Amino acid sequence: MASTPFNTILEMLGNDMVSRGLVAQCIRETDESQSISAEKERGLLRSLLASKIIEIGTPRLLNSDYVEFAAWVGSVEDRVCRAMEAVAKEIGHDKEFAYWLCLRKNVDSYEGQE
Repeated sequence: MASTPFNTILEMLGNDMVSRGLVAQCIRETDESQSISAEKERGLLRSLLASKIIEIGTPRLLNSDYVEFAAWVGSVEDRVCRAMEAVAKEIGHDKEFAYWLCLRKNVDSYEGQE
């Protein structure tokens, strides 16, 4: 059975955080056109966040040994819109790091709780 982007990302999250660039790569690998549309990305993010086992947010370097993951708060749709706005704001290779995904059990903090 072919792996879906959802399953591929879930597998990658077992080891670490996943950047937006890897999300885009997973979409490209399962699409014959090798392209990524904003609608495909939105749909995948909705599925991932609705699973309630994956969170979206941003990492920050706390010290030379530890990167903290701060998850965004809000409804699934609010967080998907925020992610797509972050992608739209970035230029070039920075788009690959516009947002990150993390397993809920590995989240260090949620916005407003820092």
